[in-house]
Amino acid sequence: MKPEDKSAEIGPARTADIFNEVMLGRRSFLLGTAAVTAGATLGAWVPFARAAVGGELEVMAWEGYTMEPETAEWRKANNVTMRAAIMSNQDDVTAKIVGSNAVRLDAAEYSNGYNAIYDELKVLTELDTSKLPNYKKEDLYPPFYEGGMWYWDGKNWAIPWVWGLDTIVVNPELVGFEVKSYEDLLRPELTGKVAFLDNPLTVWPQIAKVTGYGEKFPNLTKDELTDCFEKLKPYRDQTKVFASSNGDVISLFASGEIAACFCVWSAVPLETAKQNVKTLAVYPKEGGAVWADAWFIPKTAVNVDTAYAFINEALDPKVQASVCKTAVCSTVSKKAPALMDPETRALFDYDNFDEQFKAMKIYGQPPRTSTEFATYDDWLQVWADFRAGF
Repeated sequence: MKPEDKSAEIGPARTADIFNEVMLGRRSFLLGTAAVTAGATLGAWVPFARAAVGGELEVMAWEGYTMEPETAEWRKANNVTMRAAIMSNQDDVTAKIVGSNAVRLDAAEYSNGYNAIYDELKVLTELDTSKLPNYKKEDLYPPFYEGGMWYWDGKNWAIPWVWGLDTIVVNPELVGFEVKSYEDLLRPELTGKVAFLDNPLTVWPQIAKVTGYGEKFPNLTKDELTDCFEKLKPYRDQTKVFASSNGDVISLFASGEIAACFCVWSAVPLETAKQNVKTLAVYPKEGGAVWADAWFIPKTAVNVDTAYAFINEALDPKVQASVCKTAVCSTVSKKAPALMDPETRALFDYDNFDEQFKAMKIYGQPPRTSTEFATYDDWLQVWADFRAGF
């Protein structure tokens, strides 16, 4: 689970502090005990590499995306013992692999937009795709083969493997009307019944869309950024709580404390249904926010050969079909839809992939440094100020 909100304690930026390698211990810049706990299982990094597949594999990924059930047979056959730590946000990964107190991670995920940050931090290992036989142009949907967020300077640095959508989620019984647009969240019936989620990856692009800057994101000027959040204030006035994780949102829906969430994982309805609460993911006129996760091998990796084999397993069509079902996401593999059950396949119109996907956009993150546009650090500071109002 994600650490509880500590906006009053946040300085200029979380990733900025890590990037600048402030002379603090690793736990000093982890935001809360949950993040510390997530890293507690990871072994200390030592500078040597293990040859051949097998042995211990240290992994960090989002909850539900560690592939533990999908790789069980593969791990048994190859005598692999995997220890998986759960990330609550991307900074959890960054904190593990940067600075003098970096710890061992053999494979980890980064979300779209973090490519530039991780490239500048020099924490990525160039990938040898000859060790990834499932990474084939003919087997993958075009946006995910050598896409710009994972492939640059003529080299592969990460392998995208799942993607999906974050959008408005509502409890139709509590809302009492059909939500078709973000503007509907401003209706008086929802005052004090809305939640915001601390997930800049998808919430920031949605904020830009809602406030009229969708076409410019992530390259807004500082004045535009200020105006963006000024226009967002009516939504804050509607909001009851600032949720720190998808799990928090699920709990808030289950307890009846909220009727809607501004932008959250589209799989939330499946989770609330387990608690006998009906919620719906809404695709509003403004559109949803596309996310994409990729595996990479950090510079702190030790069991590199096993990390390659693990990432290759992630692209196996059977694994893809299984993960898409259990984690409610979409596949990068052209062969996986044929192996899906009807409900999972229906999550996206794979038969018309090119036509359907062209209306979507995988957003990057604001620039790390810029004299023209508001930087990632600027966004983090404004976001922290916005959260402080809750």
